[in-house]
Amino acid sequence: MYYAMRKKTILKAACATIFAVMLCAGCYDLGLEPSVPPPMEGTFVDRRDGHVYKKVQIGRQIWMAENLSYEADGSVCPYVQNYFTSVDPDYYCAVYGRLYDWSTAMNGENRSNANPSGVEGICPVGWHLPSDAEWSELIGYVGINASVKLRAVNFGETGRPGGRDIYGFSALAGGLASELSTNFFTNIGDAPPYFWDATRTGYWWSSTEEESNGTKAWGRVLTTGNTEVYTMEYDKHYMFSVRCVHDY
Repeated sequence: MYYAMRKKTILKAACATIFAVMLCAGCYDLGLEPSVPPPMEGTFVDRRDGHVYKKVQIGRQIWMAENLSYEADGSVCPYVQNYFTSVDPDYYCAVYGRLYDWSTAMNGENRSNANPSGVEGICPVGWHLPSDAEWSELIGYVGINASVKLRAVNFGETGRPGGRDIYGFSALAGGLASELSTNFFTNIGDAPPYFWDATRTGYWWSSTEEESNGTKAWGRVLTTGNTEVYTMEYDKHYMFSVRCVHDY
């Protein structure tokens, strides 16, 4: 009798273990512990235009959980007509927010790699443009395969891999624009700004300038083809998305 009960207990434990593994299939492949709490989400209002944004706490930081959409001189909602997709400006702006060159994102303030940056820039009052160091803190907190964890489930094109959006960051592939580019992936028959990589890659500015080249600044890149977040320097005339971080 004792041995039968013991065998039954062991069988139940084994079944429970298998069930738990099935529930968290892929968690450890993403570097995600099953104990990660659900995101602490909320909203706030940009008093300049009444726009309501989602926000999320990730570690000690509170990030906008969508891209900035404040209409400022030097920002665009592009009309995308290229070899991959077609998106009108109203739809683009509603989904992806606006694109900003680095000078517009900085709004005349000095470069910074402090944490926090101290650069309000184009962000709402009480928020600031993150430095490269602040982006590094976010990526370090999220851990390996950060791009997969931060990308929205519907990050990219239909049929291409999205993300897991584990932390509620909800990154989308807004692409980039430039007044100067003659890149192959440009608008077909349309005037500048030239635009490419929509539904494939997302680009975001930091407040950090490239020290040896004042024409470039550091940005972060998430794309459907990679599991990690790129850190890259770009000419300041490129137009990227902006995410803001709440002041401490």
